[in-house]
Amino acid sequence: MPHTGILAQKVHRWRLTSRLLPVRCVFAVATVLAVGGTQSLAQSVEAAAKPAVQRTIRLSDESAGIDGIVQSLISTFDQVDIVALGEAHQRKLDSDLRIALVRHPDFAKKVRAIVVEFGSTTAQSTLDRYIGGEAISSTELEQVWKSTTQAANGVWASTVYPDFFAAVRDVNSNLPPDARIRVFGGDPGPGDNRSREKAAVSVLKSQVLNKHGKALLIYGAAHFYRTLDDNYLSTMGEDIGIVRMLDLDYPGRTFVVIPVGGLVRPPAVKMDIEPDYQKFDRSLQTQVRPVLVPLQRLPFRDFTAEEFLGRTVSTCRGTGGCRSIFQGSRLTLGQMADACVYVGGAP
Repeated sequence: MPHTGILAQKVHRWRLTSRLLPVRCVFAVATVLAVGGTQSLAQSVEAAAKPAVQRTIRLSDESAGIDGIVQSLISTFDQVDIVALGEAHQRKLDSDLRIALVRHPDFAKKVRAIVVEFGSTTAQSTLDRYIGGEAISSTELEQVWKSTTQAANGVWASTVYPDFFAAVRDVNSNLPPDARIRVFGGDPGPGDNRSREKAAVSVLKSQVLNKHGKALLIYGAAHFYRTLDDNYLSTMGEDIGIVRMLDLDYPGRTFVVIPVGGLVRPPAVKMDIEPDYQKFDRSLQTQVRPVLVPLQRLPFRDFTAEEFLGRTVSTCRGTGGCRSIFQGSRLTLGQMADACVYVGGAP
């Protein structure tokens, strides 16, 4: 779950659902990592929020169905090093998509690393042994996700997560040892004192980017938002978003895909805008769902985050009860991500 429990704030993130075009690059941002005590948190947040420079990614206007989306994502790896594929936690459609992606015969030819939120850094040896084909008891394997910081929330209490590990293990069983995929847990386990997002970024830098490799990154989609409100950022401490952090040192090397649609209103959240998914439907030629849509394409670029992502991240801080962090925001989908997987309005 993206930021539940960070710095004792009650921040709740609900299931996200997330087509593809540009990757934005953040330049001139030495911010928190380099400024030490010479810059305030507010200044650091402001620097991290500087506008990004867009880089065009070649992609179809609409990639329909899981097979079409998979083919588009495979081709995207020819243009970027990391595809950040956001998920709505526990949703089977998201699971089916990523399993189809890793099972595609071209995936392992291009990508040798996968970093996941539902695996801990301290259970890496167990994960390596399992993905490599060793016999591992279910009790031992469960520690891969049960030793994460979010396990107590019950967010990984779904078969979709062990199913994904099993799918990669099966793919590896048909590959020579030097061509196999490695899965890395990105969430800090017991004894790893890094923040959740800093741990993920560290794994990506050391195991992928510094080695000139390519990776699939699977987290709750809110970890990948390219832009956030300054007031919300100021409450997040070191965790300003995984992709935002990566862009500080590796601009333009990550492509962000988020899910859109299919969410119900969290009962505790008030003053929520009802999404008008017909606006999406009327602007698409295909009737097939899910469909991959570039978010720099009009009119999707200008659809508001408040309307279509308002149910994905909420805060209960302050008075007035729980509310969306996008309440009253002018942010648009084009500012939040490079593409979305649109699933329609039905949950």
